[in-house]
Amino acid sequence: MSNPENVAKRLGLEKSDNGYQLSRTSLLDSVGGYLGIAESVLPAMSFSIAFAVSRSATWAVSIAAGLSLLFISTRLIQRKNLTQALVGAAAVGFAAYLALRDGGEAADYFVPGFFTNAAYGSAFLVSVLIRRPIMGYACQLLFGLEAWRQVPELYRRLRFVTFVWIGFFALRLSIQLPLYFSNQVELLAASRVIMGAPAYAGLLALTWVLLRRIAQANNDRLDLENGSGDTNGR
Repeated sequence: MSNPENVAKRLGLEKSDNGYQLSRTSLLDSVGGYLGIAESVLPAMSFSIAFAVSRSATWAVSIAAGLSLLFISTRLIQRKNLTQALVGAAAVGFAAYLALRDGGEAADYFVPGFFTNAAYGSAFLVSVLIRRPIMGYACQLLFGLEAWRQVPELYRRLRFVTFVWIGFFALRLSIQLPLYFSNQVELLAASRVIMGAPAYAGLLALTWVLLRRIAQANNDRLDLENGSGDTNGR
């Protein structure tokens, strides 16, 4: 996380003359634009509908995987990031294999997503446990809060924002894993739709509000301290 512009992009922000700002366009770009939203919503939605109608894992997985591969092909045609497209294709292929292998179930199509959420959640959790919360470094890069680890109040607030991200990934798993183990495939697919791009966009907006308030509160504190120091020196 050494490049402020990359961090800003991941958080749905754009750079302006007044610093980093959250806008409808930047937030949309952070989830991959309309194509990214479609990639997040349509395969899982089509999977749910196809399985509910046909009760066939083969049909449901084939339709969902076909849509995912169509989106990946669209990215390649548009000359989007090739690495992202290849990783996406590999993930789709692995998910389809899990669901269609001997002994596989339709719900297994969503297993890779569990590992992804667990990996991200674990990374954020480890950052807190080693007293290096990720959101502290994000705030440092975006707002220049160099000494946030030396100011207890700043540290606690930025740790809290990091916990919000941990909670997001944990919430996904706490809802989706029980649905998976109880083989409630349609509800599992629906939860993937709801907790996909729409929920992630909400998380980014909330993160921006929290980080900006933390930065503003710190600037106000410094202004008061500097003002107090000038008064005492007179």
